[in-house]
Amino acid sequence: MTVRERVSVSPGRIQLLRQRVQLLYQQGRADAQSDSVLNKAFEELAYALEDLQLADQALHQQRDEWLNKQAALELELQRYKDLFDHAPSGYLVTSIDGAIRQANQAALALLETSDRTIVGRSLVFFVPEGRRRAFREKIGDLLQTATPQEWTIGMCSWEGAPLVVRLTAGVQRGPSGRPLALYWLLRSVGEPSADL
Repeated sequence: MTVRERVSVSPGRIQLLRQRVQLLYQQGRADAQSDSVLNKAFEELAYALEDLQLADQALHQQRDEWLNKQAALELELQRYKDLFDHAPSGYLVTSIDGAIRQANQAALALLETSDRTIVGRSLVFFVPEGRRRAFREKIGDLLQTATPQEWTIGMCSWEGAPLVVRLTAGVQRGPSGRPLALYWLLRSVGEPSADL
């Protein structure tokens, strides 16, 4: 018997148990009338079956409520995922060392790549070689701040095309204040600048 079967007994199964108890009671009726202990046992068994049926109904109701809440949460999650994916500006989520975990469509278009290619790759890969060390230092500085930071940087697309991007980055922190992830907003800008 699985855990699920132990937790939830079907109403049909409870009814079958009730019928078996009634049959046993009828078969032992003559003995039960003369034996008060046996009579009391049948009564207690009937009460236990009623309690079991009520508990089973409550479990089914709780399960239905849980399933409804889960469905509502899944819809909410999908709504936020759609907002992220279809935002007009590029968004990335990276680990604290810059490994890309998620990218929306606008970021993929800006960097001329696909989700399959970019996830797991370091954001530093899109920074020209001469500026990668400074970019890593900027990430380290970012982890020490409590407010989002903004700067303009020269980057390159997956295809190697030069880009000038305005980055806004913030840190997601856990309850203890420990950095968990970095959130990035990427916007293409027209004129080159060398903030970094």
